[in-house]
Amino acid sequence: MSTKHQWRWPWEKPKPEPVRPPKVGGTRAPDAIRAIDFTKPHNFHFRCGYNQEKTLIFERCLLVGFTTPMSDGAASEGYEERIHNRWLVLQHPDGRLAYVPRDGLLYIEEPPAMEAT
Repeated sequence: MSTKHQWRWPWEKPKPEPVRPPKVGGTRAPDAIRAIDFTKPHNFHFRCGYNQEKTLIFERCLLVGFTTPMSDGAASEGYEERIHNRWLVLQHPDGRLAYVPRDGLLYIEEPPAMEAT
């Protein structure tokens, strides 16, 4: 008799499969899963321009949210709505908000520690 699946009550959740780390340069990365702490400032690197040839860095910003789709899921979205349907909302250190198309995000990095004055 084959017992591939153990019987469970309907309310019992199966154990999740272990997450395999990605390969980097043909070798598995360390298996530590790290979360991004968006309560702290980060540097956000975006690619922008007509051909996305320029890089723009938003330094020491907080990711505070995103905008909602303009069409609210209507069946006939226009081209502009598909391209810019959700913008990331970044807060500059002085409190100003920046609305940036999410598709241009290249990477996020922790900024260097600020020197005490």
